[in-house]
Amino acid sequence: MAESEVDSRGLVAGESRESSGPKITRLIKLTSIAGILIILALLAAAMVAALTAAETWAPLIQIFRDILLLILILEAVLVITAFAILMLQAAGFLIMLKTEVKPILDNARETTRLSKATAQFINSNAVDPLIQIKSFLTGLLAFLRELIRIHNLVTVDEGRGDQSDERQTP
Repeated sequence: MAESEVDSRGLVAGESRESSGPKITRLIKLTSIAGILIILALLAAAMVAALTAAETWAPLIQIFRDILLLILILEAVLVITAFAILMLQAAGFLIMLKTEVKPILDNARETTRLSKATAQFINSNAVDPLIQIKSFLTGLLAFLRELIRIHNLVTVDEGRGDQSDERQTP
């Protein structure tokens, strides 16, 4: 076993506990079918005996009846026990929901609240000032562009005015 690793469940690497699962369910199914067939065979034999010679088979039929009643009582006990186990499992599930899932949901709510607060903080302290600066610079650039156009128009008109004056004076 020096070469193979053993995990926390005590299984050697490559082995699986699921391999025994189908064998057990198959065994339970076969046992259940065999039990049902035996009961049906006994019931058929009791019916034949009751119809043919009732007085001779009466004590045996009473024993058979008593055995079937005991089996039904045991099944009722098993059903009640299974129902009790089911109720305990449901209670355990509800306790798990209350103790494990609720804190996870509360943590998710807190994270959502913090991310919303962070987004608002970033918006008010970083994004809005950048938008205002960009808007101001865009307006300033447009203003300067218009000033340059006006300056060019004025200088071009003054240059044309000087040339026209020189042509008229000869």
